[in-house]
Amino acid sequence: MNTPTQLPSSGGIDYTLFQAVNGLAGQSQALDAFMVATAKYAPIIYALALAALWLTWAPKNQRAALIAGISALLALGLGQIVGHIFPRDRPYLAHHVSLLITHSPDTSFPSDHTTLAFAVAAAVWVFNRRAGISLAVFGLLVAFARVFVGAHYPGDVVGGAVLGTITSLAVVSLARTGIINRSLDRIFDFLTRFRLAAKAFK
Repeated sequence: MNTPTQLPSSGGIDYTLFQAVNGLAGQSQALDAFMVATAKYAPIIYALALAALWLTWAPKNQRAALIAGISALLALGLGQIVGHIFPRDRPYLAHHVSLLITHSPDTSFPSDHTTLAFAVAAAVWVFNRRAGISLAVFGLLVAFARVFVGAHYPGDVVGGAVLGTITSLAVVSLARTGIINRSLDRIFDFLTRFRLAAKAFK
């Protein structure tokens, strides 16, 4: 049986950058609170963003929300596989860090939060440029916050961003193939007719 490849937790530019970002923690209560909230509750923000897109009832936005949700789930699943193959200790297990949130000692690579953020942002961007860019900018903040609070190394969040983006673009490409695209068209045609019928009975 092959032994998983343990990623390094010390030395190199990754740890140097981690020290620089995490070293900012503990200097401002307001900044700490903002970063903790961003690091912890980002998944809720992204879920609300997808719900808001869906509730616009615009087919383009609904398609974006559906594909983004599928992409995020798939990317998170792939992240679990990658983390098993390339495990990495959390920063607080290897170093003295300013840890602002409690976290289970599971693998640090890749960052699930950043994987989710960029999977959603990339999928939405394909259908709605403005919303996608806004979500990507927030994703950068999430990535920074996860390092700031001591939960991840910079390499973990970069890996998550790459995984999420690639997964979403692959899902979007697949969704545009014949049978899947036609199936999605039928789903959204049905939803549109259902909504119009519901309005007629009001």
